[in-house]
Amino acid sequence: MYRIAWLFLCLLMGLEFSVSYAEDRRVLFRIDGEETENSNPINKHRNNHAILYITDSIHHFLYYKLKVADAKRQSWDTITDFRLQCSALQNEILKSEKRGVPQKQDTLLNWVRFRQISFLLPQHASSEQERVARQRIDSVYTALKNGIPFEKLAQPYIKNLLPSPYLDGEWIPERCLIKEFTEQLSTLKKGNYSAPFFSPLGIHIVYLLDRRQGVYPSGATGNVAVQKVANSGPTEWKDSLLNKTRMELCQVSDGLLAAYWDKRHGGTKSGNISDKELQNYFESHKNDYTWDLPHFKGGVIHCLNKKVASKLKKRLKKCPLDKWNEEISAFSQENPECKVVVETGLFQIGTNPYVDKLAFKCGHFTPRTDLPYAFVLGKRLKKGPEDFQDVRDEVQRDYRLWTERAQMEELKRGFRIEINQDILKTVNCSGKK
Repeated sequence: MYRIAWLFLCLLMGLEFSVSYAEDRRVLFRIDGEETENSNPINKHRNNHAILYITDSIHHFLYYKLKVADAKRQSWDTITDFRLQCSALQNEILKSEKRGVPQKQDTLLNWVRFRQISFLLPQHASSEQERVARQRIDSVYTALKNGIPFEKLAQPYIKNLLPSPYLDGEWIPERCLIKEFTEQLSTLKKGNYSAPFFSPLGIHIVYLLDRRQGVYPSGATGNVAVQKVANSGPTEWKDSLLNKTRMELCQVSDGLLAAYWDKRHGGTKSGNISDKELQNYFESHKNDYTWDLPHFKGGVIHCLNKKVASKLKKRLKKCPLDKWNEEISAFSQENPECKVVVETGLFQIGTNPYVDKLAFKCGHFTPRTDLPYAFVLGKRLKKGPEDFQDVRDEVQRDYRLWTERAQMEELKRGFRIEINQDILKTVNCSGKK
């Protein structure tokens, strides 16, 4: 019954930052007057956020806090589903830390599991944005009415979009949903889908998988928990625990808000970047991906003899590289006596002895005893990659970094930011004063 809490905790694992509780709690920076104190979060925050590729840790930490501030400005911390999810997560923290705070009795609630196809819209969407979203969702709805399974239609949207703060296909209490979702799901029978409907998040179609009753951990909310700690224990212990409790509960709330923000803005670490976006970025930054050493793009094929090799060359010559394994599998089924092994990819000179000898005419290799004939098929690339697929990981990393920087600059324009430069000078690159 705590599945939803733990799933959201997984979201928060990458959003935590370490805190220390020394008496020196000077202000690190202010966002619209709200203080972030110098609790030396920088080092661990950098380690936990390596995937986001922000090289300057203090800027990354500021980016994180700006996301939280923007979410609060849009009052996401006041909506029902956020408050319930945050309460459940804080309750898990309190129990794991064995705070000894008395818990309220669990509440019996209605739970639902549903899938969705959603097109997010900004808070103040233009009529044109609404028209385009409506047109797209109407096309989906027409396909559903024509008998196309919901699962088949949902798959590309689930893969390429983060549809809402709700976890697709997971159990969630109805009272954790905004009313537009609740109203639609309450009218559906298992296995049925809704008509398109608008919500503050965008436009949606939902498909009811199942419903049941179950308990939801009500627990003590953050403020109540802090107050109970403040009213118990010796003064020295109480002050330390109170401060630590307050900071940890604040981390949960801020982390969940930042996760909401990422979902609403595409989540640059979620992998939902289209090939078109990556290709366009690659074309604009081609000079960043030039190579110092030549590469070979293609494959090394090991087979029995030259006759088998000749047949394979004819089949593979006009076949795309990503289809080679399928073609060779078909060849092996047609010719079971002909064993074939293939290695495909991008090979830098000096990394594969077969490629070095057969493509770059240097070095030597020892033929395999079981498949003594080897040949290569492909092309040499001297200066750099042909397209972004040749350096996909690097382009995806750089595109995420570029997107995050653009998002951060946009966020910075919306807030008054004061950074304490004197404090920053006391933090070295290891995160220690």
